[in-house]
Amino acid sequence: MIDTMALLLSDTYKQTHDRMYPKGLTKLVSYWVPRKSMFEKQPTMIFYGMQAFIKEYLIEYFDKNFFNQTKEEILETYTKYMNVQLGSANYDIEKVVKLHDLGYLPLQIRALEEGTSVNMGVPCIELTNTHPDFAWLVQWVECILQAELWRPCTHATVGQMYRKCADYWYEKTVDDAKASMACSDFGMRGMSCLEDSVRTSSAWLLSFDKTSTIPALAYIDKMYNADVASNRIGIGAVSTEHSVMGANYSMDGDEITFVKRLLTELYPNTSFSMVSDTYDYWNMIDNILPACRKEIMNHNGKMLVRPDSGDIVDISVTTVQKLWDLFGGTINSKCYKVLDPHIGIIYGDGCTLWKVNEIWTKLEELGFASNCIVFGVGAFCFTATFEDERMVVQTRDTFGIAMKASYGIIDGRKLFIFKDPKTDTDNLKKSHKGCCKVYEEDGMLKCQDQFMDMVDEKDTLLKTVYMNGKLVKETDFMEIRKRMEDK
Repeated sequence: MIDTMALLLSDTYKQTHDRMYPKGLTKLVSYWVPRKSMFEKQPTMIFYGMQAFIKEYLIEYFDKNFFNQTKEEILETYTKYMNVQLGSANYDIEKVVKLHDLGYLPLQIRALEEGTSVNMGVPCIELTNTHPDFAWLVQWVECILQAELWRPCTHATVGQMYRKCADYWYEKTVDDAKASMACSDFGMRGMSCLEDSVRTSSAWLLSFDKTSTIPALAYIDKMYNADVASNRIGIGAVSTEHSVMGANYSMDGDEITFVKRLLTELYPNTSFSMVSDTYDYWNMIDNILPACRKEIMNHNGKMLVRPDSGDIVDISVTTVQKLWDLFGGTINSKCYKVLDPHIGIIYGDGCTLWKVNEIWTKLEELGFASNCIVFGVGAFCFTATFEDERMVVQTRDTFGIAMKASYGIIDGRKLFIFKDPKTDTDNLKKSHKGCCKVYEEDGMLKCQDQFMDMVDEKDTLLKTVYMNGKLVKETDFMEIRKRMEDK
């Protein structure tokens, strides 16, 4: 994270708008809204990340990089960079001085409960100023809010899509198995930066229990009181990588020695996964595993073979069939074959939602339970999602998220503020007018706008979570999970 003066965390143009607003503007109300889903089969978005944003930026970052610094430090940094960006005559310094003198962010934020499934066109967040001199601050927040919030919402939604798929197949084919263990987050190294990987993993853990992104555990403990130790959230796994396989192969020119060492010396009482295609995957399955049958069956745990290349569907399905032929298993109460508990398969490359569903479909057709295989999801799959053969790239526009001002008070006059472009024939960019009320009807969230005052809190689902520098309503991770499960 860049460590600079807090008021510089914006696009350039936000630094000039305080001068551009009408004189006499004392109140501004804005709404953060998902406007259109790019998914054909996913019409709603999971709202997630608000509390973490408040703690990390509006409280911790502003305290450290604004309010706890001297006025001289603030002004020196601000003018240095604004002179480069805009020139000294094109921005006003008074707003910075006044905010620093005030000593807190004069904002009220009302939001939906995190974990809520939100229909398109329904506001998730309402922002307004609580001090008449700082109406400009409402829309200033947009840049950091957008940058930090769209990805947690999008990935919480994508994680739920994988979970729904897993729930369907597990309910159909599995006895007493937790679908929360069906897919793990493998995405850390494939994200744009460390912070990105942590937020993505935290969103994934709303739907599944497993991740390989260790920092995500501390993040959800800090931001959402997850109590990962007691709730067993963020489970990892012992696993090899190609350097391990290759280094051991270089010692004696075969793979069997290390496979047996894993089973009998290193992890005799622990389940682990073993990347198995460093050289010849099918030789590993057809010859090496049978040669290690005694060690595998005496192992106090499960060994998961891990393909890492090739056609994910063909290799996954064929591997399950071969492991059944080699090691057998049982027939569960739903009449599906379950591999012997000492052996299994995990796939961690190219596990798109489309391919994962195809694999589980083919296994069911062949009479196998879905828990014969588990998946590691990440990298590409956290950047783009296949809905059948159609790819949806994950960006702020995946759900068309925008934050627009819709209400203001100027010289005591209450006014609608809105946009309604004539060239926008799909009405995607048409904004709300006035203040909004969010409510539930027939199981769906809806929005009524054109109120001339902010709606009383008892009459809207938007509840105050932040007020004048403080988090005033806190939720924990398990509450958010339950909210998602209940929908």
